[in-house]
Amino acid sequence: MSQKSDVTQKARDILEEALDREAVDVLAEISREMQQIFNENPEPSRDDVVRIVSDYFTGDGKSEQFVENWIHTAEEHCDSRGLREEDRPKAMLSDLGVFRFMNFLMEKGLTDDQVNIVLRGAVQQANYKGNS
Repeated sequence: MSQKSDVTQKARDILEEALDREAVDVLAEISREMQQIFNENPEPSRDDVVRIVSDYFTGDGKSEQFVENWIHTAEEHCDSRGLREEDRPKAMLSDLGVFRFMNFLMEKGLTDDQVNIVLRGAVQQANYKGNS
């Protein structure tokens, strides 16, 4: 248990050192937006995910080819995890959230190692809250 809390504390330390208040607000907004997507799409289909991902990335100025590549990669990721067909759309939406968090943190200058620690800490915190 102490190793888990160590990762969570390291994640907090990294965020406090690397991000200003505005950046923390942006991360909170990403979290709210992703929660809203899940609330509006509690049982998303693959078509729903393609629409949501396409709308997000094209709205962010990405090309259709980028969107197609991202969806293909997300599907490969689902394959590698051995997910059942019915679980894949939710996993792909989760991947969108993780991608958004990672991309933002990297834009703020965090290293790959720092981003990894932050994401591990967030997952552990979410699991802790989900189990309490």
